[in-house]
Amino acid sequence: MFPLLTIASMAVSTVSLAKENKNNFIKENWKPILGVGATLGVTYVIWSVYSDWKKGNENPTGNLQLKEDKTLPPSGISDAQALVKANLLQDAMGTFGKVNSEELQVIRNVLQDLTYNDYIKVSKFFGERGYVTITGISKDSDFLTPNKNLSYWLSKELDSQDLIALGKIIPGAF
Repeated sequence: MFPLLTIASMAVSTVSLAKENKNNFIKENWKPILGVGATLGVTYVIWSVYSDWKKGNENPTGNLQLKEDKTLPPSGISDAQALVKANLLQDAMGTFGKVNSEELQVIRNVLQDLTYNDYIKVSKFFGERGYVTITGISKDSDFLTPNKNLSYWLSKELDSQDLIALGKIIPGAF
């Protein structure tokens, strides 16, 4: 409701400004236009963070608690390696929007030779880190961003082909 009222009031302000100055409207009113744009942007970000926080974990991977499979060989990576891989994944995925080709290559390199139990270990060290679904930006220190697990991050950042390929390597994760 709040975003709608804000947008409506800004629209009325802009219309009244347009009626007053027909020539050089943007040049003469750049400050109000910038203010309206900034207000819209801030309102959108606040609304998206709030709605993401309110919705909780609608994605099926949001509550997914993967466990080590005792029938498979144990993880062959150390705790330090798992933490490094988790941090590399966050760095690659924690940027604005979807991952670009360079970041995608980092993600593929990190996940390339992992076994199922290796992925579980990396996921454990990744834990739940703050993620804004709308922007894809991670914020560990921001209390407003909902914490999501590695599977959730990957499901939001990777396209369907990469998820299918990853699902073949790590069954049950996606």
